[in-house]
Amino acid sequence: MDIEEKIEKKRIANLEEDESLERVELLMPKSMLDKLKQTALDKDMSRGAIVREALSKWFKEQENPESNPEAIIDDNELNKILEYCTTYYGGFEIDGENGFIELMKNSNYKLKDLTSEQWEKVKEKINIGYSGYTFKPSLEEFAEKFDVLEPSEEQSEWLSTETEEEETEAKE
Repeated sequence: MDIEEKIEKKRIANLEEDESLERVELLMPKSMLDKLKQTALDKDMSRGAIVREALSKWFKEQENPESNPEAIIDDNELNKILEYCTTYYGGFEIDGENGFIELMKNSNYKLKDLTSEQWEKVKEKINIGYSGYTFKPSLEEFAEKFDVLEPSEEQSEWLSTETEEEETEAKE
């Protein structure tokens, strides 16, 4: 391998030593191509690097589908629930007939069905709701409120531990 080939391979991230690039041609909508071009300019990356990165991510997701589930709960529906439970003054209603738990339950939604992005949104709102309690329940009691929504193990762990840690950190 001569010096020019080594320089070219060094410029291309994630290209294995024994790999070479192959030219491909593909079709895509003009709007997607425009976004790709703009993103390439904004990030100072080649269009090919962006496509390779996206494909690498997609292949990894396909290898381990449990870690990145397809959205079972529509983002718009979840956003409506979150918005409905957000109070006028910025709080978040967790309990009661118009609270998050009841609305999710009535929609037959389960926490374990949330994508990671959706769970991040929900966690933010749950923290707001937890900090709004005048008489905060123990974290164990708080986590049990969500059992009806069938949280994953990771979500149950967060509900019973992380909320308090964030509250403790906020007070310090």
